[in-house]
Amino acid sequence: MRVAVLLLALALAAPTAQAASATELYQQSFALESAGSYAAALARMETLAAQGEDDYLLHLRRGWLLYLNGKYVDAVAAYEAARDEVPTSAEAILGATLPLMALRRWGDAEEACRDLLKQAPGNYLAMSRLAYVLYNAGNYAASEEAYREVVAQYPSDNDLRAGLGWALLRLGRADDAAAEFRSVLRTVPGHVSAGDGLAALE
Repeated sequence: MRVAVLLLALALAAPTAQAASATELYQQSFALESAGSYAAALARMETLAAQGEDDYLLHLRRGWLLYLNGKYVDAVAAYEAARDEVPTSAEAILGATLPLMALRRWGDAEEACRDLLKQAPGNYLAMSRLAYVLYNAGNYAASEEAYREVVAQYPSDNDLRAGLGWALLRLGRADDAAAEFRSVLRTVPGHVSAGDGLAALE
């Protein structure tokens, strides 16, 4: 009985999502995301939007949480809204590439990566995602070129080297592909992508 009373008191003392301030809603959302409660984290941001909040940070966070919740079309729209607020935002463009790739909208994802590279040449994430997007679009020659460009800047990145290996494999350059896969496996023997690539050559 005393436990039930205590729980009721705590529930009454805690601010409801509707009554919470923007600061409280953001804090709750981040805490819920950290706990893996993505739907609840998104609900806090939707409450904030319902209260009339309409700014860059809200759109950006909604985009991320919508992506985590598998609502990819809505995530793209939220990131586009963020970009409307701040057209130069690199993070809004990068954010949008994630749901675009999940939707397999390779052309749109490529355009987003190239847009960002125009304003931020050498951006690691834009370069690496562009290489991945080109590969998945079946443009293996362009993918190899993109992978080589980013690997030249980040030669110790084993995931990128494995991606380069796969692009070379698709281009029929077995020896070059094997060399990349073996380079990765020499330092990371359990690298799944490189291991699968080498196995595909055997």
